[in-house]
Amino acid sequence: MNRQEWKDLIEAIGFLAVVASLVFVGVETRNSAKQSELTAQALEISAYQALMTNVDELNMLLLDNPATASALSEIWPTESADPEAFQVRRALFILFRHGDLTNFMYERGAINEDRLRSALRPVPIYSDAGRRFWAENKHIFTTGYRGYIDRLIQDLDSDRSAEVE
Repeated sequence: MNRQEWKDLIEAIGFLAVVASLVFVGVETRNSAKQSELTAQALEISAYQALMTNVDELNMLLLDNPATASALSEIWPTESADPEAFQVRRALFILFRHGDLTNFMYERGAINEDRLRSALRPVPIYSDAGRRFWAENKHIFTTGYRGYIDRLIQDLDSDRSAEVE
């Protein structure tokens, strides 16, 4: 090979090296962006989970202490003055908030639908009291969660109708 051919070969190798490094940088940038997205998602889920834990702890204080429940049931005008009924509503809030958090994790892609359905089992859509509570309070939950719970209730009612026929 003469000098010009060596020069052309080295330039071609250099060009391929530049292309390869650009491809590598692109892949690494995409991986880094995906990792940043997953980290942000994990932080968002963690923050919402901490918030719901605080809400649950406040409600548990009311469940554990009838005197506190009695006092608070009188100052919240939308609640029953009956301390036991007040405590039942707090328990129902905890269960439906659990479902809300689970649905949030599902919407963010942290869990799949099988896990969502499994985690929603404690949500009391199978009882009349749970359904009454849901009908009265579903407006405080997100649209996505409301839609999912409403579909579960419809599916449950359809299954029950099919069993009767």
